[in-house]
Amino acid sequence: MSFSIPQLGPESSTRQNEEWQELQTVLQSGILDKAPNLRRFLEYVAQQYFSGHSEQLKEYSIAVQALHRLEQFDPQSDTIVRVTAHTLRKKLEQYYATEGADHLIQIRLPAGKYVLQFERKEQVSAAAVDPAESLPPEQPVLPLPGASSPPRKAWVHVAVLGASALLLLGSYFVRYRRTGSTEKPDSLSPATKSAFAAGFAEAGTANDRAMHIRLGAASHAYTDVAGQIWLADHYCAGGSTFSHPNHVIQGTDDPVLFQEGREGKFQCRIPLPPGSYELLLLFADTSGDKEAARQVDLSINNTVTAALDVVDEAGGDNIVVGKVYAGIYPTSDGTIHLDFTSDGSFLNAAEIVPAESAGGAPMRMIAGPAVFHDEQGNTWLPERFFQGGRRTFHPDNLPKVANARLFEWERYGHFHYRIPVVADRNYRLRLYFSEGWFGVSNGGPGGPGSRVFDVYCNGTTLLKDFDILGSQNGGAEVIAFDRVKPTAHGMLELDFTPVKNYPLIDAIEIEPE
Repeated sequence: MSFSIPQLGPESSTRQNEEWQELQTVLQSGILDKAPNLRRFLEYVAQQYFSGHSEQLKEYSIAVQALHRLEQFDPQSDTIVRVTAHTLRKKLEQYYATEGADHLIQIRLPAGKYVLQFERKEQVSAAAVDPAESLPPEQPVLPLPGASSPPRKAWVHVAVLGASALLLLGSYFVRYRRTGSTEKPDSLSPATKSAFAAGFAEAGTANDRAMHIRLGAASHAYTDVAGQIWLADHYCAGGSTFSHPNHVIQGTDDPVLFQEGREGKFQCRIPLPPGSYELLLLFADTSGDKEAARQVDLSINNTVTAALDVVDEAGGDNIVVGKVYAGIYPTSDGTIHLDFTSDGSFLNAAEIVPAESAGGAPMRMIAGPAVFHDEQGNTWLPERFFQGGRRTFHPDNLPKVANARLFEWERYGHFHYRIPVVADRNYRLRLYFSEGWFGVSNGGPGGPGSRVFDVYCNGTTLLKDFDILGSQNGGAEVIAFDRVKPTAHGMLELDFTPVKNYPLIDAIEIEPE
């Protein structure tokens, strides 16, 4: 269903026409091409806005008329409108932090509302420096691990750094084309490598000296749902690139990263400043080959690692799997060497972050497509490496604890995670739970005993007959497990099994011990 957004004519005000033109620019920008629900949502609320009927925008009408829900739609049990609104809000923020940053009019969808706002750039700039912006109200404090108010998002800062990095890349290619150079990635001059490392590291993430790279034929960077910039494939040579754009990828909110890559025998020389790093290699087999047909043989800095069968590790095709290597240092030429030596080798993306621990960097993720900064300065990224289950979003029903936004998103149903870590290390695992449906305080049915489930890690029982309401502390429950050992292949395999009604999880934290 496509909605008819009235085209404004000369009789309309100049402002209305400018707003209408900005809407068309967003709809034609491509940011919603692979998100039909987001597009239908935006078209519908825009139709009501330009028709002067914004007062008719209710959760029920959006669900039934825009998102194809049945007339029996119940907003108490189906959160699709709130989830879609949240995701669209983030998409618009991301758009205006990058390619739409210089637009004189910018479209906003305020939190908790469904009425569009068209703000002029000077209004947006003023809001960005408002000292009262996004300060949370005071809340009773429950001493949860890793808690605080989020610092403001640095979208514009990241966009500027990304632009600087792309300009730097452009200057390199101008030199390359003029000289007809055929130099390999590992023969770049020290000055070039130093400039690449500094510019691209900052463009990729707010973490100093970190880098995110997508492999494949795409020549442009990609901004993921967390606002991190993944640079195009400029550090690898050999093999060939592939693209399978229509594949649905499980275990990520950024399927674009896994729909293309480089395969065969190839080499990468990644320039980085001195220091110790964690290397995370990301794969999803989209070729449809059978098990063991695409064995990845890899050496890092001329040291051979174990061979990897991606389909076997992931449990099937089109499923994200990661491999973590810690204690990686740039070699004497200032680069990290990756050499893929088998015909079946391939790689979709690589993430390199500073990590002094032999167990790698901590991993913190929430069960939704959002970013949260806690009071200790830790960044919680969107979940990945998940399979099964569904998400729900309940921003208006949070526990009365510090860092309540850790419990804003929830994965529930039949689901599991396959989280990559360093194979021979121990980890501290924290699981974050909050009951957002059952119980009188939630306005829902039932109480203690309404939701009971088991949690296993690598086949070992972590929680048996766990009842969130039965052990709830201040509206949330955080349970820590020490000396958790990965599998021999370097995985923490978390399985959530129902006993009564569906299991759920809000956030997961993993730290090397």
